[in-house]
Amino acid sequence: MPGPVPESWPGLIGMELNTAVEIISRERPDVRIVRVLPPGEAPSPPPRDQVRVIIYNNVGPVPNTWIVVAPAPYIG
Repeated sequence: MPGPVPESWPGLIGMELNTAVEIISRERPDVRIVRVLPPGEAPSPPPRDQVRVIIYNNVGPVPNTWIVVAPAPYIG
């Protein structure tokens, strides 16, 4: 991948979850697993030899939507 490779996405906080996943997938095609967690939950250990991103989310302002919340999505 040319240029800097992002390892976190603070600009995605407040964005709709599916849109955030699309952006991360475009910027980091090597990420094969996205772990979506509710606020405050600790992620399990990462799978061996795989790159994953952790995204925390909560219910959005519109019914049946989810938004990205802090901490910012990150590789981990």
